[in-house]
Amino acid sequence: MQNGEALSPQDKAAGAEAMEEQKAQNQSQNQGSVAPTAPPLPPPSPPPSGPPEYPRPKLIFHTQLAHGSPTGRIHGFTNVKELYAKIAEVFNISPSEVQNKPSYACKHD
Repeated sequence: MQNGEALSPQDKAAGAEAMEEQKAQNQSQNQGSVAPTAPPLPPPSPPPSGPPEYPRPKLIFHTQLAHGSPTGRIHGFTNVKELYAKIAEVFNISPSEVQNKPSYACKHD
């Protein structure tokens, strides 16, 4: 065949048999082997107990007295009671004088 000659029917049959034999060998080799796989994943970690921990933001409250004053910067409080105490401290007034009302609201006796 390499020199341009045609294959005889006997050569064709021998070539077909050889190809079938090669296929059978490849299949038998592949049946015994397992396709490669990734290693198994580790077990999931248990969820954390309780609510997630978030850092507290640093709050800065800018305030003025109702009838005008310099703006006071209040920080370091964690609740409304502490906020009112800090406002009183900044303006040198009693904590009981701090009210949560807008400047246009008036107090009636």
